[in-house]
Amino acid sequence: MEELLQLAGTALAAYLIGSFPTAYLLVRGKSGKDLRSEGSGNIGTLNAFEVTRSRRVGIAVLLIDLLKGALPVAIVHLTGGGFLLGSAALLGVVLGHNYSPWIGWKGGRGLAPAAGASCALNPLILAIWGLFWLAAYFRSRDVHFGNLAATVLMPFLILLLPELISQGNFLEAGSVYHVVVLGFVLATIVFLKHIQPLRELIARRSNS
Repeated sequence: MEELLQLAGTALAAYLIGSFPTAYLLVRGKSGKDLRSEGSGNIGTLNAFEVTRSRRVGIAVLLIDLLKGALPVAIVHLTGGGFLLGSAALLGVVLGHNYSPWIGWKGGRGLAPAAGASCALNPLILAIWGLFWLAAYFRSRDVHFGNLAATVLMPFLILLLPELISQGNFLEAGSVYHVVVLGFVLATIVFLKHIQPLRELIARRSNS
């Protein structure tokens, strides 16, 4: 029971950190625009840049969201927590970023905080995602296709090579398959936020 409460508390604290609406606040401060109703409506790096046309804003959003993702996992690491607590922190911070209560439960697509959190938990997960993304992007020249392909493929590679991927853990896991479960849950959370871009991509391809 105590362990469950600890996991829930860690996830909730990470959720609150993740819910800080970086892109929304920076775009509001820069241009006065409400990012929820501008561009794609996504509260993330790409839309912040496209709406403001400011590289400084885009880079600032990216860096803050990367740090936002890494912070809860780093705290777990520094306080002696294990892989399950780190996983709870990772998933909590991504969910907070994607569904922020401060801006009507809207948010980003979770990639930047997931990348930051993965760096603090198991950098091999991020490295695998990045390699898949590069391959998919250079094949399609479409950012969203790269995001989707990498997100879908990443957990299956972890499933095939759980022991190898587990060697990248900064926090001790009770089982190598904890990494597999984390990979699939994280991929699902990120994928759900990419359904609309996927529909738009299919529509563009069918009309071309």
